[in-house]
Amino acid sequence: MSILRKATQETKRIELDETDYLVVRADISKREFNIIAGQMPANAEKDGLSVEQATEFSAFLFETLVVGWSLSDDKPTAEDYGELSAESGNAIDAALADHFSALLPDSAEGK
Repeated sequence: MSILRKATQETKRIELDETDYLVVRADISKREFNIIAGQMPANAEKDGLSVEQATEFSAFLFETLVVGWSLSDDKPTAEDYGELSAESGNAIDAALADHFSALLPDSAEGK
């Protein structure tokens, strides 16, 4: 794959278990990456995230990356995400964190 390319609008399905899944953006542009990175608190790399910061960032990732899911045919919203059980939210947060890591410029999948 060429190094110089525009971000695609392709999606990817992330299986959460045998029946539940997320449909996420498979690629993001540099502009979108910068917006996501801008949502990270300045001290996050050094000090980690507080529970409140992690919750806000997870909701932002959900709203930015998720375009579909197994709960309905409609695009899920941040409000839908907020109404999930804690267990469901944690499963989604973990899956999105892994997916976002793969989108980072230094990752093999993100190149």
